[in-house]
Amino acid sequence: MIIKAENISYTYSEGGPFERDALYDVSMTINQGEFIGIIGHTGSGKSTLVQHFNGLLKPTNGRIIVDGIDTSEKKANLKQVRTKVGLVFQYPEHQLFEETVRQDIAFAPINLGLSELETKDRVLWASNLVGLTEDVLDKSPFEISGGQKRRAAIAGVLAMKPDVLVLDEPTAGLDPNGRSEILCQIKKLHNDTGITVILVSHGMEDIANTVDYIYVMNNGSISMQGTPVDVYSQHEQLELMGLDAPQITKLMKQLYGVNVCTVSAAKEYILGVANRA
Repeated sequence: MIIKAENISYTYSEGGPFERDALYDVSMTINQGEFIGIIGHTGSGKSTLVQHFNGLLKPTNGRIIVDGIDTSEKKANLKQVRTKVGLVFQYPEHQLFEETVRQDIAFAPINLGLSELETKDRVLWASNLVGLTEDVLDKSPFEISGGQKRRAAIAGVLAMKPDVLVLDEPTAGLDPNGRSEILCQIKKLHNDTGITVILVSHGMEDIANTVDYIYVMNNGSISMQGTPVDVYSQHEQLELMGLDAPQITKLMKQLYGVNVCTVSAAKEYILGVANRA
Protein backbone atom coordinates (compact mmCIF):
# COMPACT_ATOMS: atom_id res chain seq x y z
CA MET A 1 0.00 0.00 0.00
CA ILE A 2 1.60 3.22 -1.18
CA ILE A 3 0.33 6.80 -1.37
CA LYS A 4 2.18 8.87 -3.93
CA ALA A 5 1.69 12.59 -4.54
CA GLU A 6 3.19 13.71 -7.83
CA ASN A 7 3.66 17.49 -8.23
CA ILE A 8 0.19 18.29 -6.94
CA SER A 9 -1.24 21.78 -6.71
CA TYR A 10 -4.69 22.73 -5.51
CA THR A 11 -6.74 25.89 -5.93
CA TYR A 12 -9.93 26.55 -3.97
CA SER A 13 -12.82 28.13 -5.94
CA GLU A 14 -10.79 28.08 -9.13
CA GLY A 15 -11.93 30.76 -11.55
CA GLY A 16 -14.19 32.40 -8.98
CA PRO A 17 -13.93 35.64 -7.02
CA PHE A 18 -12.64 33.77 -3.95
CA GLU A 19 -9.96 31.79 -5.79
CA ARG A 20 -7.13 30.81 -3.46
CA ASP A 21 -4.06 28.67 -4.07
CA ALA A 22 -3.54 26.17 -1.24
CA LEU A 23 -0.90 23.72 -2.53
CA TYR A 24 2.02 24.22 -4.88
CA ASP A 25 3.94 21.39 -6.56
CA VAL A 26 3.86 18.96 -3.62
CA SER A 27 5.46 15.53 -4.06
CA MET A 28 5.87 12.74 -1.49
CA THR A 29 5.71 8.97 -1.19
CA ILE A 30 4.27 7.25 1.88
CA ASN A 31 4.92 3.52 2.24
CA GLN A 32 3.11 0.82 4.17
CA GLY A 33 3.87 0.77 7.88
CA GLU A 34 5.40 4.24 8.12
CA PHE A 35 4.54 6.74 10.85
CA ILE A 36 4.60 10.15 9.18
CA GLY A 37 4.19 13.59 10.70
CA ILE A 38 3.02 16.63 8.72
CA ILE A 39 3.57 19.93 10.50
CA GLY A 40 3.08 23.57 9.62
CA HIS A 41 1.44 26.76 10.81
CA THR A 42 -2.28 27.40 10.34
CA GLY A 43 -3.01 27.86 6.63
CA SER A 44 0.15 26.09 5.47
CA GLY A 45 -1.80 23.48 3.49
CA LYS A 46 -1.64 20.49 5.88
CA SER A 47 -5.36 19.68 5.97
CA THR A 48 -5.81 20.37 2.26
CA LEU A 49 -3.01 17.93 1.49
CA VAL A 50 -4.30 15.02 3.55
CA GLN A 51 -7.83 15.41 2.16
CA HIS A 52 -6.29 14.44 -1.19
CA PHE A 53 -5.11 11.13 0.25
CA ASN A 54 -8.59 9.57 0.28
CA GLY A 55 -10.09 11.42 -2.66
CA LEU A 56 -12.10 14.04 -0.77
CA LEU A 57 -10.20 16.59 -2.85
CA LYS A 58 -8.72 16.10 -6.31
CA PRO A 59 -5.61 18.03 -7.34
CA THR A 60 -5.94 20.97 -9.69
CA ASN A 61 -2.64 19.86 -11.20
CA GLY A 62 -0.56 16.72 -10.68
CA ARG A 63 -1.96 13.46 -9.37
CA ILE A 64 -2.44 11.33 -6.27
CA ILE A 65 -2.03 7.57 -6.58
CA VAL A 66 -3.38 5.39 -3.78
CA ASP A 67 -2.47 1.71 -4.01
CA GLY A 68 -2.34 2.00 -7.81
CA ILE A 69 -5.54 4.05 -8.12
CA ASP A 70 -5.19 7.50 -9.69
CA THR A 71 -7.85 9.51 -7.85
CA SER A 72 -8.03 12.09 -10.66
CA GLU A 73 -9.35 9.61 -13.21
CA LYS A 74 -13.07 9.81 -13.93
CA LYS A 75 -13.55 6.09 -13.32
CA ALA A 76 -11.44 6.00 -10.16
CA ASN A 77 -13.02 3.83 -7.46
CA LEU A 78 -13.06 6.43 -4.70
CA LYS A 79 -15.12 4.19 -2.42
CA GLN A 80 -12.29 1.68 -2.49
CA VAL A 81 -9.76 4.45 -1.82
CA ARG A 82 -11.76 5.62 1.22
CA THR A 83 -11.87 2.14 2.70
CA LYS A 84 -8.09 1.95 2.31
CA VAL A 85 -7.38 5.43 3.72
CA GLY A 86 -9.34 6.37 6.84
CA LEU A 87 -9.41 10.09 7.61
CA VAL A 88 -10.15 11.41 11.11
CA PHE A 89 -10.95 15.11 10.96
CA GLN A 90 -10.06 17.73 13.54
CA TYR A 91 -12.57 17.63 16.42
CA PRO A 92 -14.00 14.29 15.15
CA GLU A 93 -16.26 13.96 18.20
CA HIS A 94 -18.48 16.59 16.59
CA GLN A 95 -19.39 13.88 14.08
CA LEU A 96 -20.64 11.45 16.73
CA PHE A 97 -24.39 11.18 16.33
CA GLU A 98 -25.71 7.73 17.32
CA GLU A 99 -27.41 6.91 20.63
CA THR A 100 -24.47 4.87 21.91
CA VAL A 101 -20.74 4.69 21.32
CA ARG A 102 -21.20 1.10 20.13
CA GLN A 103 -23.66 2.17 17.44
CA ASP A 104 -21.40 4.98 16.33
CA ILE A 105 -18.41 2.67 15.85
CA ALA A 106 -20.66 0.19 14.03
CA PHE A 107 -21.86 2.78 11.51
CA ALA A 108 -19.05 2.23 8.96
CA PRO A 109 -19.08 -1.62 9.05
CA ILE A 110 -22.86 -1.63 8.61
CA ASN A 111 -22.55 0.67 5.60
CA LEU A 112 -19.86 -1.61 4.18
CA GLY A 113 -22.51 -4.34 4.17
CA LEU A 114 -20.94 -6.52 6.84
CA SER A 115 -23.03 -9.04 8.74
CA GLU A 116 -24.22 -8.40 12.28
CA LEU A 117 -21.60 -10.80 13.66
CA GLU A 118 -18.78 -9.26 11.61
CA THR A 119 -19.89 -5.78 12.67
CA LYS A 120 -19.90 -6.79 16.34
CA ASP A 121 -16.39 -8.21 15.98
CA ARG A 122 -15.15 -5.05 14.25
CA VAL A 123 -16.61 -2.82 16.97
CA LEU A 124 -14.91 -4.78 19.76
CA TRP A 125 -11.64 -4.98 17.80
CA ALA A 126 -11.55 -1.24 17.06
CA SER A 127 -12.60 -0.16 20.56
CA ASN A 128 -9.94 -2.41 22.08
CA LEU A 129 -7.27 -0.87 19.81
CA VAL A 130 -8.03 2.63 21.05
CA GLY A 131 -8.38 1.58 24.69
CA LEU A 132 -12.15 1.93 25.13
CA THR A 133 -13.53 -0.51 27.70
CA GLU A 134 -16.76 -2.34 26.91
CA ASP A 135 -18.72 -0.51 29.62
CA VAL A 136 -18.14 2.74 27.68
CA LEU A 137 -19.64 1.29 24.49
CA ASP A 138 -23.22 1.38 25.73
CA LYS A 139 -23.03 4.96 26.96
CA SER A 140 -24.18 7.96 24.97
CA PRO A 141 -21.28 9.68 23.17
CA PHE A 142 -22.35 12.84 25.00
CA GLU A 143 -21.83 11.26 28.45
CA ILE A 144 -18.15 10.39 28.09
CA SER A 145 -15.00 12.50 28.45
CA GLY A 146 -13.38 14.50 25.67
CA GLY A 147 -10.54 12.01 25.34
CA GLN A 148 -12.98 9.09 25.17
CA LYS A 149 -15.00 10.89 22.49
CA ARG A 150 -11.84 11.37 20.45
CA ARG A 151 -10.97 7.67 20.80
CA ALA A 152 -14.51 6.64 19.87
CA ALA A 153 -14.29 8.71 16.69
CA ILE A 154 -10.94 7.12 15.81
CA ALA A 155 -12.41 3.66 16.50
CA GLY A 156 -15.24 4.44 14.08
CA VAL A 157 -12.68 4.92 11.30
CA LEU A 158 -10.58 1.93 12.37
CA ALA A 159 -13.67 -0.27 12.17
CA MET A 160 -13.35 -0.03 8.38
CA LYS A 161 -9.93 -1.70 8.77
CA PRO A 162 -8.11 0.85 6.58
CA ASP A 163 -4.52 0.35 5.51
CA VAL A 164 -3.74 3.99 6.31
CA LEU A 165 -5.00 6.12 9.20
CA VAL A 166 -4.82 9.89 8.71
CA LEU A 167 -5.31 12.00 11.84
CA ASP A 168 -5.79 15.74 11.41
CA GLU A 169 -4.84 17.50 14.67
CA PRO A 170 -6.04 14.61 16.89
CA THR A 171 -5.08 16.39 20.14
CA ALA A 172 -6.74 19.74 19.35
CA GLY A 173 -8.72 21.12 22.27
CA LEU A 174 -7.65 18.43 24.75
CA ASP A 175 -5.97 19.09 28.08
CA PRO A 176 -2.38 17.82 28.60
CA ASN A 177 -3.56 14.50 30.06
CA GLY A 178 -6.01 13.99 27.21
CA ARG A 179 -3.33 14.81 24.64
CA SER A 180 -0.86 12.38 26.19
CA GLU A 181 -3.52 9.68 26.38
CA ILE A 182 -4.48 10.00 22.71
CA LEU A 183 -0.89 10.10 21.46
CA CYS A 184 0.05 7.03 23.51
CA GLN A 185 -2.91 5.14 22.05
CA ILE A 186 -1.98 6.17 18.50
CA LYS A 187 1.62 5.07 19.01
CA LYS A 188 0.48 1.78 20.53
CA LEU A 189 -1.93 1.27 17.63
CA HIS A 190 0.88 1.71 15.14
CA ASN A 191 3.21 -0.62 17.05
CA ASP A 192 0.55 -3.32 17.52
CA THR A 193 -0.93 -3.36 14.00
CA GLY A 194 1.73 -1.98 11.67
CA ILE A 195 -0.87 0.31 10.12
CA THR A 196 0.46 3.35 8.28
CA VAL A 197 -0.23 6.48 10.34
CA ILE A 198 -0.14 10.06 9.07
CA LEU A 199 -0.33 12.55 11.93
CA VAL A 200 -1.06 16.21 11.16
CA SER A 201 -0.22 18.64 13.93
CA HIS A 202 1.29 22.00 14.80
CA GLY A 203 2.21 20.62 18.24
CA MET A 204 5.94 20.15 17.91
CA GLU A 205 6.34 18.05 21.06
CA ASP A 206 3.44 15.81 19.96
CA ILE A 207 5.20 15.06 16.68
CA ALA A 208 8.66 14.66 18.24
CA ASN A 209 7.48 11.91 20.58
CA THR A 210 5.57 9.84 18.05
CA VAL A 211 6.54 9.94 14.36
CA ASP A 212 9.50 8.55 12.44
CA TYR A 213 9.63 11.06 9.59
CA ILE A 214 8.40 14.65 9.20
CA TYR A 215 7.25 16.82 6.32
CA VAL A 216 7.16 20.56 7.09
CA MET A 217 4.54 22.53 5.16
CA ASN A 218 4.91 26.26 4.59
CA ASN A 219 2.76 28.40 2.28
CA GLY A 220 1.41 25.35 0.48
CA SER A 221 4.74 23.65 -0.22
CA ILE A 222 7.07 21.17 1.49
CA SER A 223 9.84 23.31 2.94
CA MET A 224 11.71 20.67 4.94
CA GLN A 225 11.64 16.94 5.52
CA GLY A 226 13.56 14.37 7.50
CA THR A 227 13.66 12.57 10.84
CA PRO A 228 12.49 14.54 13.89
CA VAL A 229 16.10 15.07 14.98
CA ASP A 230 17.11 16.28 11.51
CA VAL A 231 14.17 18.70 11.25
CA TYR A 232 14.19 20.07 14.79
CA SER A 233 17.94 20.65 14.75
CA GLN A 234 17.17 23.39 12.20
CA HIS A 235 15.09 25.37 14.69
CA GLU A 236 16.20 28.74 13.31
CA GLN A 237 14.60 27.91 9.94
CA LEU A 238 11.49 26.58 11.69
CA GLU A 239 11.12 29.84 13.59
CA LEU A 240 11.17 31.76 10.29
CA MET A 241 8.14 29.66 9.28
CA GLY A 242 6.26 30.46 12.49
CA LEU A 243 7.13 27.13 14.12
CA ASP A 244 9.26 26.29 17.12
CA ALA A 245 11.34 23.26 17.99
CA PRO A 246 10.68 21.56 21.35
CA GLN A 247 12.28 23.40 24.25
CA ILE A 248 14.35 20.32 25.10
CA THR A 249 15.94 20.47 21.63
CA LYS A 250 17.11 24.06 22.07
CA LEU A 251 18.22 23.46 25.67
CA MET A 252 20.32 20.40 24.81
CA LYS A 253 21.88 22.20 21.85
CA GLN A 254 22.81 25.12 24.09
CA LEU A 255 24.14 23.02 26.98
CA TYR A 256 25.77 20.08 25.19
CA GLY A 257 25.85 20.94 21.49
CA VAL A 258 23.83 17.81 20.62
CA ASN A 259 20.65 17.36 18.65
CA VAL A 260 17.85 15.53 20.47
CA CYS A 261 14.11 16.14 20.29
CA THR A 262 12.56 14.25 23.21
CA VAL A 263 12.95 14.36 26.97
CA SER A 264 13.72 10.63 27.06
CA ALA A 265 16.57 11.05 24.55
CA ALA A 266 17.93 13.99 26.56
CA LYS A 267 17.79 11.95 29.76
CA GLU A 268 19.63 9.06 28.10
CA TYR A 269 22.37 11.38 26.85
CA ILE A 270 22.82 13.15 30.20
CA LEU A 271 23.02 9.84 32.07
CA GLY A 272 25.61 8.66 29.57
CA VAL A 273 27.68 11.79 30.18
CA ALA A 274 27.40 11.29 33.95
CA ASN A 275 28.45 7.65 33.71
CA ARG A 276 31.53 8.55 31.65
CA ALA A 277 32.59 11.25 34.11
